[in-house]
Amino acid sequence: MRFVQTALILILTAGLLSADSIKDDLKKAKELENHGKYKEAVLIYKGLLKEKMDKDERFNVLLNIADIEFDKMERPDSALKYLEMAKSEFSENYRRMDEVYYRLGLVYEKLGKYKDAAEAYQTVAVRFQKSKYVDDALDGVERAFRKNFREYVAFIGDEPVTKLELDKELESVPPFYRSAYESEEGRKKLLENLINKRVLVKEAELRKLYLKSRFREELEKRRQQLLMRELYDEITSDVKVTEDEMRRFYNKNKEKYKIPARVTIRRVVVNSKAEADSIYEALKNGANLDSIIKTKSVAPDAKTGGWMRNLGKGSQPKPLVQKAFKMKPGEISKPIKIPGSNQYAIIKVIEKQEESYRPFEEVKPQIEKTLRAEKAKETWQKFTKSLWDKYKVKLIEESGEEKGTEEKKG
Repeated sequence: MRFVQTALILILTAGLLSADSIKDDLKKAKELENHGKYKEAVLIYKGLLKEKMDKDERFNVLLNIADIEFDKMERPDSALKYLEMAKSEFSENYRRMDEVYYRLGLVYEKLGKYKDAAEAYQTVAVRFQKSKYVDDALDGVERAFRKNFREYVAFIGDEPVTKLELDKELESVPPFYRSAYESEEGRKKLLENLINKRVLVKEAELRKLYLKSRFREELEKRRQQLLMRELYDEITSDVKVTEDEMRRFYNKNKEKYKIPARVTIRRVVVNSKAEADSIYEALKNGANLDSIIKTKSVAPDAKTGGWMRNLGKGSQPKPLVQKAFKMKPGEISKPIKIPGSNQYAIIKVIEKQEESYRPFEEVKPQIEKTLRAEKAKETWQKFTKSLWDKYKVKLIEESGEEKGTEEKKG
């Protein structure tokens, strides 16, 4: 009996040691991956597949290998092998199977198997509607469909260029220049440009220019920018602004939405006080303003009826504007001397708008955008700071002294 108990203890201990060893290897592989040592990381991951692991751990290992092979080592064929392993080993109802199908779509697309890619993407969009990859999968379906579309406009060797791809190229042209490519001759030129791009890329790939350090550096820089943008969108996607927050902002910053007082007038400008007095009396007695402006006014705006619209309190000419704000709509002024000249003006106030504020509902979208941007910035900054702890950031001072994250933050 004692022998059996001892054997059981040894078996259990061996199991625990094996589990600890697996965790250590997983940690080591991830560290190698983070340091760009992808071949070494893949070797460890592949070795772990021979061990008895937790279901989720095995799934993660298979996806990690596929991701490195596809994204880092540019071996889509090898990535496909491990994705197919995951697909065969795990049930279709496994909670993360959408991740396998989405990656299959990417790999098939890279391999030029557009029909298979479309089917994989469609599986994500139809069967895993709550997947975080749904929108990306729908984009993938569209891309694969364009490639699989049978109405061809050219061939580059055995690779077809479809009409849908040419249409997509036209959509990418800025609207201001697009009309130049919409004619038959323009589409022909656009097709030539598209073919030129593809054959140039093919030639560059044939010459293995992607191995040049300058290209790799630029590619990595661009990749980092795109990844950070995607991460920002993901982290800030749940940021919401409430109605109460928007109303509080509106009330606190109401002066930003002030609409200044405005006045619209019509004027007659003449070259003497006597003529101005005569016109004023005529208008008081019912003379036609349109006729007088047209026949008597010497101002440039006489041709358009002497209109001066939406004048603010600081508008020019000041004497006319200041007088207009003291008058009522429909009122006609006595002659007003125009400074720096011998001219006089008679004005009629057509419309006055008192100072007011843009209503909340009108500025609500603008406020929501402002507040969401502020919240998103705060969320992003907090998230970025949390990564210093997650990745154990340490700064080395010029003196050689090491400072940890918390000390630096403080």
